[in-house]
Amino acid sequence: MSHRWLPLSAIGISVVLWSAAYVLSGWALETASPAVVSISRFAIALIVLIPLAIRRPRFVRTLREPRTILLGLTGVTLYYSFANIGLLFTTPGTAALTAAFLPVLTAGAAVALIHERLTGRTWVGLSLATLGVALVAASGFRVDVGVLLNIVALASYALYTVLLRKDAGRTGSPDALVLATATGVWGTLIMLPWLAWEALTGAIEAPGDARGLVSILVLALVVTAPTLVLFNYGAERLPAAVSGVATAAIPALGYGFALLLGEAFDPVKAIGGAIALTGVVIATLAAPDVEPSPPGSALPEPAELATGQITVPRDHERGNRA
Repeated sequence: MSHRWLPLSAIGISVVLWSAAYVLSGWALETASPAVVSISRFAIALIVLIPLAIRRPRFVRTLREPRTILLGLTGVTLYYSFANIGLLFTTPGTAALTAAFLPVLTAGAAVALIHERLTGRTWVGLSLATLGVALVAASGFRVDVGVLLNIVALASYALYTVLLRKDAGRTGSPDALVLATATGVWGTLIMLPWLAWEALTGAIEAPGDARGLVSILVLALVVTAPTLVLFNYGAERLPAAVSGVATAAIPALGYGFALLLGEAFDPVKAIGGAIALTGVVIATLAAPDVEPSPPGSALPEPAELATGQITVPRDHERGNRA
């Protein structure tokens, strides 16, 4: 099997989980304040991730690296802060449609910042994905303050995706679990002044009902913890533009979730979603084969995660990897 299918699968699972996150975040924000929702979901996710990551090589060293702080700022603090504040001014459905801008923002950042060359298939896939999400948006998209805040959030995440790709494969790179956990730690810490500001201004609110509390728990344990690791793993091994195009599936899948929840069928949205997904498939087929992950850089084995018995390499093995 081609080695590209592992990172593609990781990105695909992340996209599916993110597609449901807008509704969950909207439910949580009905009673809880944005800082509480943002920090709670990461704090809970880190309770799961830190015990696993701390037993892997390079965790403390990764925490100390300036690159990790920048990843935490762009991929966690700025993205989730602006996205959750934006949900106070717009609907979850509209916010999901705004994700249509992410593929273009990511491709543009990849070309501008790391001089990534887009293949013909990637251009075709990006064009179809953009056309598809434009059709989806035409059936119910409106520009408001929430949309603008979400675009700022998406621009930050596009930069995060490119930064992941930029330094991938460098000597001494941590594995996906370590980098994702360290990124989450810094992103959460940088958000703490926001929580303090909410407390000082009286805007802080905890979840006031069972649905809000359950939504935060699901966001933390089902969405945030897995996607932090999976997206890092995939984005380090695929062209940034391909990772970005894959996110074009979010509006289409989000519409599918809306249909399952009882939203009326809209043929324009359905056609747009199908076109967007076609573009995603074409772009991902353009992804080159990637080299097998070097020792220590792969995801932990399922058995390791289930038992907590994650093997730490011997000293001479660590030296070979550094």
